[in-house]
Amino acid sequence: MTPGALDLDAHEQPSERIKADWKHLSRLDHAALLREAPLDDPRLPIEESGFRLAGRVSRAQMSLAFSRLAPRFADEGADGDDAPVLYHPLLPGLLILPSLIPPAVQTHLLNTMIHRHLSNPVHQTNLHLHYDLPYPSSAPNCPPPSFFSLPPDSPPTFAPKDPSVHKPLSVKQVLQRRLHWVTLGGQYDWTNRVYPEAPPPLFPADLSAFLTALFPETLAQAAIVNFYTPGDTMMMHRDVSEETDKGLVSLSFGCDCLFMIAPSRGPHDGGEEAEAEAEAEAEAEADVDKEGGKGEKKYLLLRLRSGDAIYMTRESRYAWHGVPKVIKDTCPEYLADWPAGGESGEFDEWKGWMQNKRINLNVRQMRD
Repeated sequence: MTPGALDLDAHEQPSERIKADWKHLSRLDHAALLREAPLDDPRLPIEESGFRLAGRVSRAQMSLAFSRLAPRFADEGADGDDAPVLYHPLLPGLLILPSLIPPAVQTHLLNTMIHRHLSNPVHQTNLHLHYDLPYPSSAPNCPPPSFFSLPPDSPPTFAPKDPSVHKPLSVKQVLQRRLHWVTLGGQYDWTNRVYPEAPPPLFPADLSAFLTALFPETLAQAAIVNFYTPGDTMMMHRDVSEETDKGLVSLSFGCDCLFMIAPSRGPHDGGEEAEAEAEAEAEAEADVDKEGGKGEKKYLLLRLRSGDAIYMTRESRYAWHGVPKVIKDTCPEYLADWPAGGESGEFDEWKGWMQNKRINLNVRQMRD
């Protein structure tokens, strides 16, 4: 166990002030958000945003990473500029990489995560606790077909384990609203907030190679793919169940979201002197206090868009974070028709599913 990690309780709650601000933001409509919320937008010009440049990801590194998914993607990182890596003085260890993942690679990752890995019975979902999942049948030695291979008007086939408590669900109900997450690699126990001692399924090799090329200091051992629809939220929490302090990787697809993150005492805070220095620097940078007036910045409220990546390292590794809002009607045009649009036309009945979704791939290392 990493020194200091045992001091952090996975069930602990953030301050009442942070919870109240999160709740307020979650209740604002789109227009009010843009008008009232103190957004930190990493895609604004750096002189306007309050962010600073931490470094860059080279075109060669991006090309290598994308080629690990498929050789044809090597050219996706060959043109254009190196990708900027930004940070904010409030949380210098939170590294933000706007527009890191190009559209073609985003589409491929959605195909991989949802068509392939969601259909693999070894990957648990939020539905497994109460339902038996009707995985589409496949030919011998072939991977299971995508759940999107089932017509949207299919009858209910997701059978409840206790019919007196839950009703059967159709694939349309599941994919539109009831599916919230699927785990890859280490299968996290959400009830007890621990990873099981039993050996986990292997983390997908292509995703691991891709992530390692971009974030070599973190070994991809477990991931959660979150499915959001506007109206869905993620409460403020800390990821403290891992037995290592290696950084967390998060990739965004589809609709924009507001990502709220606030400092927390942890093993990388560096003591009172380092904390005071960070707070003083953040206060000097802040134009508007997150509690309504001039003064010290309490948290960041990032607007994350499709293709953005964040890397939670150092003091931000154990920061409080959550998603108070997914912003409707913000899915980029190149993803809006997904999963339709393929040459085979196989999923055309589901055209537009992604238009109202945000998918988040959250990756972590469980143990050293």
